[in-house]
Amino acid sequence: MSSSSWNQETKLKLKEKVTANVNDLGSLVRHVIRSSKSNELLSQAAKNFSSQESFIHNSSETLKKMNLIKTQFEYQQTAIERSVASLEEIQDQLKTLQR
Repeated sequence: MSSSSWNQETKLKLKEKVTANVNDLGSLVRHVIRSSKSNELLSQAAKNFSSQESFIHNSSETLKKMNLIKTQFEYQQTAIERSVASLEEIQDQLKTLQR
């Protein structure tokens, strides 16, 4: 057997082995993808994410309402403070009238 023939045979066997390994690797990757259920997990994650949108919207609306209530309380506080200041003045006037 000549060395040229031996080299050709070795190259052919090597090529066959590489092809077989690549095919086996492709099969392994397909099997891992199928068994990992990544599509189902991704789909579930997308559903969960989209369901959060309504919760975020409701929370935003609740915060707006709370801000409105806070503003109303501030107005009431200001009115009470004015009333208290007037009350002290009225009490002073009543004391003066009682003398």
